[in-house]
Amino acid sequence: MKQIITVLWAAAILAGCASQDRASTTNAQVQAKDTIQESLFHQWFAAEFDNHEQHWQDNINKEKEPDLQVHEHIHHVFAPLATPALEGTTYFVKQYMDGDPSKVYRQRLYQFLPNEEKGALQLNIFRFKDEAKYADAHLHPELYDKLTRDEIVTYPGCEVYWRFNGEYFDGTMGNNTCSIVSKRSGKKIFFNDTLRLTDNEIWIADKAADEDGNYVFGNKAGIPHKNRKVTYFTGWGGARVGGKEASEDARWIFNRDLLLHNEGQIVALQDAKTGEKTGYSIQLALLTYQNTSDPIFKFGLIDDATGKTITYIWSDRSNPTTGMNLRWMQAGVKIKQIRPHFSF
Repeated sequence: MKQIITVLWAAAILAGCASQDRASTTNAQVQAKDTIQESLFHQWFAAEFDNHEQHWQDNINKEKEPDLQVHEHIHHVFAPLATPALEGTTYFVKQYMDGDPSKVYRQRLYQFLPNEEKGALQLNIFRFKDEAKYADAHLHPELYDKLTRDEIVTYPGCEVYWRFNGEYFDGTMGNNTCSIVSKRSGKKIFFNDTLRLTDNEIWIADKAADEDGNYVFGNKAGIPHKNRKVTYFTGWGGARVGGKEASEDARWIFNRDLLLHNEGQIVALQDAKTGEKTGYSIQLALLTYQNTSDPIFKFGLIDDATGKTITYIWSDRSNPTTGMNLRWMQAGVKIKQIRPHFSF
């Protein structure tokens, strides 16, 4: 009996070792196939990003440094969206200003393909010939299903090559390979961008100069737009009609479908069905407390008439829930459970 047990035990050990060897071989094969870390790139890249804190801090610093160039406040949507007309992994991209989705300044189709010769993940950028047709295409994926190659235009020489350095991805372009002829001056404009992608941020340094080397745009100090991956919160909130001066029996205006992200987005407290407004808004923002340089998660209440924050609370940045109760105003939010880094 002891011999049988010994034999079975040895067989189990050998089977386990064989299983581990097969798993190790499989992992090694997967790693060998993905030497440019393409799967990790898309894991980090697919999200919305925003540089609200950088813009906010620049405005504070400019009071002491008048010559400081304030970074524009930009929100980026990088939404994966399959495109049958193109190979590789494709995205719908939308970028807008000042936290206002109506201030769209760029819509693009991104195509990613592995480039083994350059040892990089190659990004090809396409422009839509009909911008209006493909507005918010990430919300209407059927549009990409029917998209054809003659509906988009690419920019030869403007490819971005992403390479993983062991810590983050570096994005680079060929020096002066990307250019257009300015309709205004008739001169060639050269674009040279550098980028960085981590698990939580994307840095974008756009710069351009004309054929004579004259500055066209970009941060003159060479400081990139530092955009953080946003996290969306859902929840409820409302206030009594008449605000803080309202009587105890005043009617409430309430919304149980609040949705806002933690990088400075402002959302009005209003009736979800009728649109009736309370005159107040709430804001979530990751900021740095100026007196101590401590990173905080701010939940602010804004008076719509003045645009000023009238009160706020702050907590640890990792806080998954937050709320406020002023008796005449109440609100509570928590991290969005499905696709927390996208609004949709």
